[in-house]
Amino acid sequence: MSTESPVIPDVVELLHDMVAIDTTNPGGDEAGAADLLAGLFARHGLDTAVDQFDPEHANIAATASFGTGGPTIVLNSHLDVVPAVGDWTTPAFAPEIRDGRMYGRGSADAKGSLAAMAVAVLRLVRADDTDGFCGTIKYTAVGDEEVGSRGARHLLASADGIDGAIIGEPTGLRLLSAHKGSVRPVIEIKGRAAHAAAPEKGLNAIHAAAPLLALLNDYAAELSTRVHPLTGAPTAVPVLIHGGEAPNAVPERCRITVDRRLVPGETASTALFEIESLLAKFNADQAPFTATIAECAPSTGGPSQTPDTSPFVATCRKALEDVHADSSLGGLIVNCDMTHFRAAGIPTVVIGPGELEAMHVCDESIQLDELRRAVDVYEAILRRFMTP
Repeated sequence: MSTESPVIPDVVELLHDMVAIDTTNPGGDEAGAADLLAGLFARHGLDTAVDQFDPEHANIAATASFGTGGPTIVLNSHLDVVPAVGDWTTPAFAPEIRDGRMYGRGSADAKGSLAAMAVAVLRLVRADDTDGFCGTIKYTAVGDEEVGSRGARHLLASADGIDGAIIGEPTGLRLLSAHKGSVRPVIEIKGRAAHAAAPEKGLNAIHAAAPLLALLNDYAAELSTRVHPLTGAPTAVPVLIHGGEAPNAVPERCRITVDRRLVPGETASTALFEIESLLAKFNADQAPFTATIAECAPSTGGPSQTPDTSPFVATCRKALEDVHADSSLGGLIVNCDMTHFRAAGIPTVVIGPGELEAMHVCDESIQLDELRRAVDVYEAILRRFMTP
């Protein structure tokens, strides 16, 4: 029987294998991607478990411990990807390398982070200079981040004793200590139905959408003046509209979904209160039309921030300096699972390979040099964290 240690995979090869598994949310094979990672970690002797927490979604956790006691750090990102719509140059789940980049859905968001984190953990486990290290690394890859963050919520429901967390998202390897959140109110305008041959007898809810959209545009302009130093200004964007009941009827109802991005310091309830105030003006000006918030569409969650003065943030910044990387702080303009870790009181930052512009687009890709660099960055953070 061979006693040779298993080989640590090349990060590019590992990412290739991960991107080739279609984990589209909804309907993708998250469990297949979790099994791939679980097999890798198990071969290297890590305590590993796959948690199929509902029929469509799965998490995986792998644990590596050094010394006795010490702090616990979590490396976390998500298995699921958004649908690969659009006219792709090559099939979205047949990853291809050209001009120093890997193309494929999930290459940047966020399987590049997952692959780099995995290789960093295995390099540390196999390193011969860790005798003085003390602490525990928990590698976690979660499902359903792109829709409802059920994977992160499920993971944190039973997690305790975590002293810091790194969330992998495409940041160009810049350290981010804050991110925006979102709330998505669905506004319903109600008019009065009538036969389309007698439109004067009805109140056309689609017509009434125009003045409401004008109010929303004014509101968005006002939001642009509220600039957060790390994440920029909040936004309000109409993203979906649906109206009418039949092709021969004056529409009684029209629904507009608004994506309201929240900056740290804002809450969903305060943003919804502002929109309710806007609707009150609409109802006064456009009576007898009425507009109300009928419901809220799903969202990953609210904004969050880890204070710049946090010792965990300081440790991460020093680790970046160790590998001559940019240690300045920034903010993420999109949602991520950091919000759930912060809600649990865990100091958390976001950092990963890939550009924000590559997220959710046709021909998503990641620069391979940056992917390899990410392994060094994650390993440096872990080394700093494990050193007493």
